[in-house]
Amino acid sequence: MTKRRARLLAGLSFAATLVATAASAHEDRVCASAPGGSGPAQAAARAFLDSLAPIQRATAVRTYNKSAAIRWSNLPIALAPRVGVRLGDLNEAQTAAAKALLQSTLSSCGIELLDGVRAADGVLKPLDNRGIGWDPANYFVAFIGEPSADKPWSLKVDGHHIALNLTFNAAHVSATPLFDGIEPVEFKVGERAYEPLAPQAGAMRALATALSATPSAKLAGEFRDVTRGSTPDGDTNFPITYPQGATGRGVAYSALPPAQQALVRAAMARWVELPNGAISKPLMADYSTAAALAQTYVGVAGMADLSKPGSYVRIDGPRIWIEFIVQPAARDPAQIHYHTIWRDKLADYGGAFAR
Repeated sequence: MTKRRARLLAGLSFAATLVATAASAHEDRVCASAPGGSGPAQAAARAFLDSLAPIQRATAVRTYNKSAAIRWSNLPIALAPRVGVRLGDLNEAQTAAAKALLQSTLSSCGIELLDGVRAADGVLKPLDNRGIGWDPANYFVAFIGEPSADKPWSLKVDGHHIALNLTFNAAHVSATPLFDGIEPVEFKVGERAYEPLAPQAGAMRALATALSATPSAKLAGEFRDVTRGSTPDGDTNFPITYPQGATGRGVAYSALPPAQQALVRAAMARWVELPNGAISKPLMADYSTAAALAQTYVGVAGMADLSKPGSYVRIDGPRIWIEFIVQPAARDPAQIHYHTIWRDKLADYGGAFAR
Protein backbone atom coordinates (compact mmCIF):
# COMPACT_ATOMS: atom_id res chain seq x y z
CA MET A 1 0.00 0.00 0.00
CA THR A 2 1.37 3.43 -0.92
CA LYS A 3 1.77 6.11 1.72
CA ARG A 4 -0.73 8.31 -0.14
CA ARG A 5 -3.36 5.55 -0.19
CA ALA A 6 -2.73 4.92 3.50
CA ARG A 7 -3.33 8.61 4.23
CA LEU A 8 -6.60 8.56 2.26
CA LEU A 9 -7.82 5.49 4.12
CA ALA A 10 -6.84 7.09 7.40
CA GLY A 11 -8.71 10.21 6.40
CA LEU A 12 -11.89 8.19 5.94
CA SER A 13 -11.71 7.11 9.58
CA PHE A 14 -12.43 10.43 11.32
CA ALA A 15 -15.07 8.63 13.36
CA ALA A 16 -12.79 5.86 14.61
CA THR A 17 -11.86 7.36 17.97
CA LEU A 18 -15.36 8.52 18.91
CA VAL A 19 -17.69 6.02 17.25
CA ALA A 20 -17.54 2.42 18.40
CA THR A 21 -20.80 1.23 16.88
CA ALA A 22 -23.38 2.62 14.46
CA ALA A 23 -25.91 4.74 16.33
CA SER A 24 -29.61 4.14 15.90
CA ALA A 25 -32.21 6.65 14.78
CA HIS A 26 -34.20 6.33 18.00
CA GLU A 27 -34.61 8.95 20.68
CA ASP A 28 -32.07 7.18 22.90
CA ARG A 29 -29.31 7.77 20.32
CA VAL A 30 -26.23 9.07 22.11
CA CYS A 31 -23.83 11.46 20.40
CA ALA A 32 -20.65 11.79 22.44
CA SER A 33 -18.68 15.03 22.46
CA ALA A 34 -15.13 15.90 23.41
CA PRO A 35 -14.64 19.22 25.24
CA GLY A 36 -15.88 21.89 22.84
CA GLY A 37 -16.92 25.50 22.58
CA SER A 38 -14.92 28.51 21.53
CA GLY A 39 -11.80 27.81 23.61
CA PRO A 40 -11.13 24.17 22.62
CA ALA A 41 -12.18 24.86 19.02
CA GLN A 42 -9.80 27.81 18.76
CA ALA A 43 -6.93 25.80 20.25
CA ALA A 44 -7.55 22.89 17.87
CA ALA A 45 -7.84 25.27 14.92
CA ARG A 46 -4.52 26.89 15.81
CA ALA A 47 -2.86 23.49 16.13
CA PHE A 48 -4.20 22.46 12.73
CA LEU A 49 -3.03 25.69 11.10
CA ASP A 50 0.39 25.29 12.71
CA SER A 51 0.69 21.85 11.09
CA LEU A 52 0.25 23.30 7.59
CA ALA A 53 2.89 24.51 5.21
CA PRO A 54 2.81 28.30 4.61
CA ILE A 55 1.09 27.97 1.24
CA GLN A 56 -1.53 25.64 2.73
CA ARG A 57 -2.13 28.03 5.60
CA ALA A 58 -2.65 30.92 3.22
CA THR A 59 -5.21 28.82 1.37
CA ALA A 60 -6.99 27.75 4.54
CA VAL A 61 -7.67 31.17 6.10
CA ARG A 62 -10.04 33.60 4.39
CA THR A 63 -11.06 37.12 5.28
CA TYR A 64 -14.04 37.27 7.61
CA ASN A 65 -16.76 38.64 5.37
CA LYS A 66 -20.09 37.60 3.88
CA SER A 67 -18.76 36.63 0.45
CA ALA A 68 -16.34 34.15 2.00
CA ALA A 69 -18.86 32.83 4.52
CA ILE A 70 -21.52 31.96 1.94
CA ARG A 71 -19.08 30.15 -0.36
CA TRP A 72 -20.26 26.55 -0.06
CA SER A 73 -22.16 24.01 -2.14
CA ASN A 74 -23.43 20.45 -2.10
CA LEU A 75 -22.20 19.83 -5.66
CA PRO A 76 -19.03 17.95 -6.64
CA ILE A 77 -15.88 20.03 -6.96
CA ALA A 78 -15.85 20.30 -10.76
CA LEU A 79 -19.29 21.93 -10.61
CA ALA A 80 -18.60 24.15 -7.59
CA PRO A 81 -14.95 24.94 -6.72
CA ARG A 82 -14.17 25.07 -3.00
CA VAL A 83 -12.04 27.22 -0.74
CA GLY A 84 -9.62 25.87 1.84
CA VAL A 85 -7.14 23.03 2.12
CA ARG A 86 -8.03 19.67 0.60
CA LEU A 87 -8.24 16.77 3.06
CA GLY A 88 -6.72 14.43 0.48
CA ASP A 89 -3.56 16.54 0.41
CA LEU A 90 -2.84 16.31 4.14
CA ASN A 91 0.04 14.27 5.49
CA GLU A 92 -0.24 12.00 8.53
CA ALA A 93 0.46 14.70 11.11
CA GLN A 94 -1.90 17.15 9.42
CA THR A 95 -4.63 14.51 9.25
CA ALA A 96 -4.25 13.91 13.00
CA ALA A 97 -4.58 17.65 13.62
CA ALA A 98 -7.69 17.73 11.41
CA LYS A 99 -9.18 14.88 13.48
CA ALA A 100 -8.60 16.84 16.67
CA LEU A 101 -10.19 19.91 15.11
CA LEU A 102 -13.28 17.95 14.11
CA GLN A 103 -13.53 16.34 17.54
CA SER A 104 -13.61 19.79 19.15
CA THR A 105 -16.36 21.06 16.83
CA LEU A 106 -18.51 18.01 15.97
CA SER A 107 -20.13 15.26 18.02
CA SER A 108 -19.36 11.61 17.37
CA CYS A 109 -22.53 11.55 15.25
CA GLY A 110 -21.31 14.49 13.18
CA ILE A 111 -17.93 12.87 12.63
CA GLU A 112 -19.61 9.58 11.72
CA LEU A 113 -21.76 11.43 9.18
CA LEU A 114 -18.75 13.11 7.57
CA ASP A 115 -16.93 9.78 7.50
CA GLY A 116 -19.90 8.13 5.76
CA VAL A 117 -20.46 10.89 3.21
CA ARG A 118 -16.80 10.73 2.19
CA ALA A 119 -16.96 6.94 2.00
CA ALA A 120 -19.95 7.23 -0.34
CA ASP A 121 -17.89 9.39 -2.67
CA GLY A 122 -15.32 6.60 -2.68
CA VAL A 123 -18.05 4.28 -3.98
CA LEU A 124 -19.01 6.82 -6.65
CA LYS A 125 -15.44 7.59 -7.72
CA PRO A 126 -15.02 4.63 -10.15
CA LEU A 127 -18.34 5.62 -11.76
CA ASP A 128 -17.29 9.24 -12.38
CA ASN A 129 -17.33 9.12 -16.17
CA ARG A 130 -18.07 12.85 -16.41
CA GLY A 131 -15.06 13.88 -14.35
CA ILE A 132 -17.12 15.91 -11.89
CA GLY A 133 -14.93 15.08 -8.91
CA TRP A 134 -16.57 12.32 -6.89
CA ASP A 135 -13.69 11.45 -4.58
CA PRO A 136 -13.28 11.11 -0.78
CA ALA A 137 -10.16 13.26 -1.09
CA ASN A 138 -12.14 16.23 -2.43
CA TYR A 139 -13.32 17.63 0.90
CA PHE A 140 -11.99 20.91 2.21
CA VAL A 141 -11.35 22.70 5.49
CA ALA A 142 -11.33 26.50 5.58
CA PHE A 143 -11.48 29.22 8.21
CA ILE A 144 -13.43 32.40 7.69
CA GLY A 145 -11.42 34.77 9.82
CA GLU A 146 -8.42 33.88 11.97
CA PRO A 147 -9.37 31.50 14.79
CA SER A 148 -9.54 33.76 17.82
CA ALA A 149 -10.41 33.65 21.50
CA ASP A 150 -12.70 36.67 21.25
CA LYS A 151 -13.29 37.73 17.63
CA PRO A 152 -15.80 36.03 15.31
CA TRP A 153 -14.55 33.25 13.06
CA SER A 154 -16.02 30.24 11.29
CA LEU A 155 -14.92 26.71 10.48
CA LYS A 156 -16.08 25.48 7.09
CA VAL A 157 -15.93 21.79 6.08
CA ASP A 158 -17.19 21.47 2.55
CA GLY A 159 -17.45 18.87 -0.21
CA HIS A 160 -19.91 16.82 -2.23
CA HIS A 161 -23.04 16.27 -0.15
CA ILE A 162 -21.81 18.05 2.95
CA ALA A 163 -21.35 21.63 4.07
CA LEU A 164 -20.61 22.40 7.71
CA ASN A 165 -20.50 26.03 8.86
CA LEU A 166 -19.68 26.47 12.54
CA THR A 167 -19.26 30.03 13.83
CA PHE A 168 -17.65 31.07 17.11
CA ASN A 169 -17.64 34.31 19.13
CA ALA A 170 -20.46 35.80 17.05
CA ALA A 171 -23.79 37.22 18.18
CA HIS A 172 -25.33 33.74 18.33
CA VAL A 173 -24.19 30.15 18.84
CA SER A 174 -24.24 28.74 15.33
CA ALA A 175 -23.79 25.49 13.42
CA THR A 176 -25.68 26.51 10.31
CA PRO A 177 -26.21 26.38 7.43
CA LEU A 178 -25.62 22.63 7.55
CA PHE A 179 -26.24 20.65 4.38
CA ASP A 180 -25.94 16.89 4.18
CA GLY A 181 -26.92 14.37 1.54
CA ILE A 182 -25.95 10.89 0.45
CA GLU A 183 -25.57 8.72 -2.63
CA PRO A 184 -25.77 5.77 -2.54
CA VAL A 185 -28.18 5.67 0.39
CA GLU A 186 -26.58 2.48 1.73
CA PHE A 187 -23.43 0.63 0.70
CA LYS A 188 -20.52 -1.47 1.90
CA VAL A 189 -16.80 -0.78 1.88
CA GLY A 190 -15.10 -4.09 2.49
CA GLU A 191 -16.97 -5.68 5.37
CA ARG A 192 -18.25 -2.40 6.80
CA ALA A 193 -21.85 -1.42 6.05
CA TYR A 194 -22.74 2.25 5.75
CA GLU A 195 -26.08 4.06 5.84
CA PRO A 196 -24.94 7.55 6.85
CA LEU A 197 -28.30 9.33 6.81
CA ALA A 198 -30.26 6.48 8.41
CA PRO A 199 -30.88 8.42 11.66
CA GLN A 200 -32.22 11.45 9.78
CA ALA A 201 -34.17 9.44 7.21
CA GLY A 202 -35.60 7.17 9.90
CA ALA A 203 -36.77 10.09 12.00
CA MET A 204 -38.36 11.87 9.04
CA ARG A 205 -39.96 8.65 7.78
CA ALA A 206 -41.52 8.03 11.19
CA LEU A 207 -42.81 11.59 11.28
CA ALA A 208 -44.18 11.54 7.71
CA THR A 209 -45.86 8.18 8.30
CA ALA A 210 -47.51 9.44 11.47
CA LEU A 211 -48.82 12.49 9.60
CA SER A 212 -50.00 10.60 6.52
CA ALA A 213 -53.62 10.78 7.71
CA THR A 214 -53.39 14.47 8.65
CA PRO A 215 -54.62 16.57 5.70
CA SER A 216 -53.39 19.84 7.21
CA ALA A 217 -49.81 18.54 7.09
CA LYS A 218 -49.85 18.24 3.29
CA LEU A 219 -47.86 20.88 1.44
CA ALA A 220 -49.03 22.14 -1.94
CA GLY A 221 -46.93 21.66 -5.06
CA GLU A 222 -44.08 19.36 -5.98
CA PHE A 223 -40.55 19.35 -4.59
CA ARG A 224 -37.38 18.52 -6.50
CA ASP A 225 -34.75 19.71 -4.02
CA VAL A 226 -34.40 21.56 -0.75
CA THR A 227 -35.77 25.06 -1.25
CA ARG A 228 -33.27 26.95 0.95
CA GLY A 229 -30.02 25.40 -0.25
CA SER A 230 -27.07 26.80 -2.18
CA THR A 231 -26.34 27.46 -5.83
CA PRO A 232 -23.11 26.48 -7.65
CA ASP A 233 -21.83 29.95 -6.67
CA GLY A 234 -22.62 29.51 -2.98
CA ASP A 235 -25.40 30.53 -0.60
CA THR A 236 -26.24 33.39 -2.92
CA ASN A 237 -29.84 33.82 -1.74
CA PHE A 238 -28.72 34.64 1.80
CA PRO A 239 -30.27 36.29 3.76
CA ILE A 240 -33.09 33.84 3.20
CA THR A 241 -36.80 34.60 3.21
CA TYR A 242 -39.16 32.13 4.88
CA PRO A 243 -42.92 31.50 4.95
CA GLN A 244 -44.90 33.76 7.24
CA GLY A 245 -48.20 33.28 9.00
CA ALA A 246 -49.94 29.92 9.29
CA THR A 247 -50.98 29.29 5.69
CA GLY A 248 -49.03 26.82 3.57
CA ARG A 249 -46.65 25.74 6.32
CA GLY A 250 -48.23 22.40 7.23
CA VAL A 251 -49.72 21.36 10.53
CA ALA A 252 -49.00 23.25 13.74
CA TYR A 253 -46.96 21.36 16.34
CA SER A 254 -49.52 22.45 18.93
CA ALA A 255 -52.27 20.62 17.00
CA LEU A 256 -50.48 17.27 17.20
CA PRO A 257 -51.01 14.61 19.89
CA PRO A 258 -48.11 14.05 22.31
CA ALA A 259 -46.76 10.99 20.47
CA GLN A 260 -46.46 12.93 17.22
CA GLN A 261 -44.99 15.94 19.00
CA ALA A 262 -42.28 13.61 20.32
CA LEU A 263 -41.53 12.54 16.74
CA VAL A 264 -41.06 16.19 15.74
CA ARG A 265 -38.59 16.79 18.56
CA ALA A 266 -36.74 13.57 17.76
CA ALA A 267 -36.46 14.57 14.10
CA MET A 268 -35.10 17.99 15.02
CA ALA A 269 -32.50 16.36 17.22
CA ARG A 270 -31.11 14.25 14.37
CA TRP A 271 -29.66 17.43 12.86
CA VAL A 272 -29.00 19.49 15.96
CA GLU A 273 -26.97 16.69 17.57
CA LEU A 274 -24.33 16.78 14.80
CA PRO A 275 -22.17 19.64 16.14
CA ASN A 276 -20.27 19.36 19.40
CA GLY A 277 -22.46 19.34 22.49
CA ALA A 278 -21.24 22.79 23.51
CA ILE A 279 -23.02 24.03 20.37
CA SER A 280 -25.92 21.61 20.05
CA LYS A 281 -27.27 21.74 23.60
CA PRO A 282 -28.05 25.48 23.74
CA LEU A 283 -29.49 25.35 20.23
CA MET A 284 -31.80 22.43 21.01
CA ALA A 285 -32.86 24.15 24.21
CA ASP A 286 -33.86 27.26 22.25
CA TYR A 287 -35.64 25.32 19.51
CA SER A 288 -37.68 23.26 21.97
CA THR A 289 -38.99 25.85 24.41
CA ALA A 290 -42.76 25.87 24.78
CA ALA A 291 -42.90 29.25 23.03
CA ALA A 292 -40.80 28.06 20.08
CA LEU A 293 -42.72 24.82 19.64
CA ALA A 294 -46.00 26.74 19.72
CA GLN A 295 -44.79 28.52 16.56
CA THR A 296 -43.46 25.39 14.81
CA TYR A 297 -45.06 23.70 11.79
CA VAL A 298 -44.48 20.41 10.02
CA GLY A 299 -45.20 19.87 6.32
CA VAL A 300 -45.00 16.78 4.12
CA ALA A 301 -45.35 15.93 0.44
CA GLY A 302 -45.02 12.78 -1.64
CA MET A 303 -44.64 9.28 -0.22
CA ALA A 304 -44.71 8.95 3.56
CA ASP A 305 -42.20 6.08 3.45
CA LEU A 306 -39.71 8.32 1.59
CA SER A 307 -39.33 5.69 -1.11
CA LYS A 308 -39.87 7.85 -4.19
CA PRO A 309 -38.37 11.07 -5.59
CA GLY A 310 -40.34 14.11 -4.52
CA SER A 311 -40.99 12.78 -1.03
CA TYR A 312 -40.38 15.75 1.24
CA VAL A 313 -40.57 16.63 4.94
CA ARG A 314 -40.07 20.06 6.49
CA ILE A 315 -39.86 21.37 10.04
CA ASP A 316 -40.42 25.12 10.21
CA GLY A 317 -40.09 26.92 13.53
CA PRO A 318 -39.42 30.50 14.59
CA ARG A 319 -35.71 29.71 14.25
CA ILE A 320 -35.20 26.14 13.08
CA TRP A 321 -35.71 25.18 9.43
CA ILE A 322 -35.06 21.59 8.32
CA GLU A 323 -35.80 20.11 4.90
CA PHE A 324 -35.47 16.49 3.78
CA ILE A 325 -36.01 15.58 0.12
CA VAL A 326 -35.76 12.34 -1.86
CA GLN A 327 -34.27 12.73 -5.35
CA PRO A 328 -33.37 10.38 -8.21
CA ALA A 329 -29.79 9.16 -7.85
CA ALA A 330 -27.30 10.94 -10.12
CA ARG A 331 -25.52 7.72 -11.11
CA ASP A 332 -28.74 5.72 -11.66
CA PRO A 333 -32.04 7.64 -11.82
CA ALA A 334 -33.90 4.40 -11.04
CA GLN A 335 -32.41 4.63 -7.53
CA ILE A 336 -32.84 7.40 -4.95
CA HIS A 337 -30.64 9.67 -2.93
CA TYR A 338 -31.22 12.24 -0.18
CA HIS A 339 -30.63 15.95 0.28
CA THR A 340 -31.21 17.74 3.58
CA ILE A 341 -30.55 21.16 5.04
CA TRP A 342 -30.71 22.65 8.52
CA ARG A 343 -30.85 26.42 8.77
CA ASP A 344 -31.38 28.85 11.63
CA LYS A 345 -33.47 31.90 10.72
CA LEU A 346 -31.70 33.94 13.39
CA ALA A 347 -28.22 32.47 13.65
CA ASP A 348 -26.93 31.30 10.25
CA TYR A 349 -23.24 32.27 10.16
CA GLY A 350 -23.60 33.39 13.76
CA GLY A 351 -26.06 36.09 12.75
CA ALA A 352 -23.16 38.18 11.47
CA PHE A 353 -24.30 38.79 7.90
CA ALA A 354 -28.09 38.77 8.15
CA ARG A 355 -28.40 42.26 6.70
